[in-house]
Amino acid sequence: MKHYSFKDLRQWPAERLSTMVLYVLVAVAAAVFALFYLVGFDTPYADDPQFNAPLFTDVVLGLLFLSLLLGCVAAGFSLIHAWKLRDKISRTVNNIPARRITAYTFGGVVACLAVTFLMGSSAPVVVNGTSYSNVFWLKATDMFVNTSLVLIIVAAAGVVLGLSGYGRKLKLKNKEL
Repeated sequence: MKHYSFKDLRQWPAERLSTMVLYVLVAVAAAVFALFYLVGFDTPYADDPQFNAPLFTDVVLGLLFLSLLLGCVAAGFSLIHAWKLRDKISRTVNNIPARRITAYTFGGVVACLAVTFLMGSSAPVVVNGTSYSNVFWLKATDMFVNTSLVLIIVAAAGVVLGLSGYGRKLKLKNKEL
């Protein structure tokens, strides 16, 4: 097994680098959540002692926002990098219409977001005794929850279809005709 030093990060293979990043993220998340649950979790909230105010709530929220920010930056960098590298020849890769699949996926997600936003409920919600009635944020919340559910169902259906071999059977039938 080849030994990699931290001085030569640019020489590391992508798999090794992504594995190391995953291990670091899992370790940081585990440490933060262990602190959250094990240190000062039962601290009563100053305004209402019936609620808990864990000491490390701000650290958990900070980790969440930092992860979101880093994920958005990585996605943006990846999108720009892929856009610059893509040329006219790469419309099909190994006889797979990669550009068309990307366009349909992007368009499908945007359409799903739009439809679930329009169908989202704007009924006020009471949480911990506080009423929330901002129509935009209520619809946006429904949009993200419902789009997530739709995409999970589509992914599960894709896995089932792929495992069933039904798509390959249809392709073989069409070749015979």
